[in-house]
Amino acid sequence: MCKYLDSLYIKYNIDNLPYGNQSDALGDLYEEYVEYIFSNEYIVKNFNAGIAPSNTAETLFYEVCGQHDIEHIDSIARLSVPKRESGGEPKTDFCVQLNDEILKFSVKQSHAAAITVAEFDVNTISEEVGITDERLVSLMRKFQKDGSGKNFQTHEKVDLTERLRPYKKNFVRWAISGTATNNSDDLRMANHTIMFMVDKNNKRLNDFSTYTISEQVSKITNRQSGYGTGLSWTYATGTKGKKIQFKCPVM
Repeated sequence: MCKYLDSLYIKYNIDNLPYGNQSDALGDLYEEYVEYIFSNEYIVKNFNAGIAPSNTAETLFYEVCGQHDIEHIDSIARLSVPKRESGGEPKTDFCVQLNDEILKFSVKQSHAAAITVAEFDVNTISEEVGITDERLVSLMRKFQKDGSGKNFQTHEKVDLTERLRPYKKNFVRWAISGTATNNSDDLRMANHTIMFMVDKNNKRLNDFSTYTISEQVSKITNRQSGYGTGLSWTYATGTKGKKIQFKCPVM
């Protein structure tokens, strides 16, 4: 790891935190790491000079710029992201403007194969995704009530999958970005994801992935799991019967 990332592990006291507190601290740590990367004049200078990346921070910066067809940085500025109307946290963890391009990052870290990206009740899901199929909503309510599809008959699983098909791209986009709308101007709704894969034991960085929301939606919806959505459906402790939790594969 780079010296700055090492310093963040010390700052957040990762090695001395109990297991239950590590995940939240690592989330804050990697958001700060992304902020450092996209405010680092040395990285910008090297990028503009066409110098090949020599470390993880530079590689991430270069990859993100490439995904947005940015070949030269003329200006860079951090943008403030407001809270949601409910007072909750926005999907965008860090927002920066590179030239005329506004990048709204959802930053995740995990040692697992999947990570939680959304947790809402069926009424909210159907309203925000724009689901008007009453039979589909009814089947989703059954999943919510049971906390799984264990009580679905075979034809109900098939029906749920088929009825989700017209909505699945908007559904997955909503889950990972906060909105079913493509190319939303709302700063709170992410348009890019960065996932840091950390070691299960020492919590140090192993690898990362970076995708535009459109790229990630395409990758996820090519999977057959989660009734064709590619997401894992479950529930969090204490919310069974009240909400459905969705997990995104770490890719």
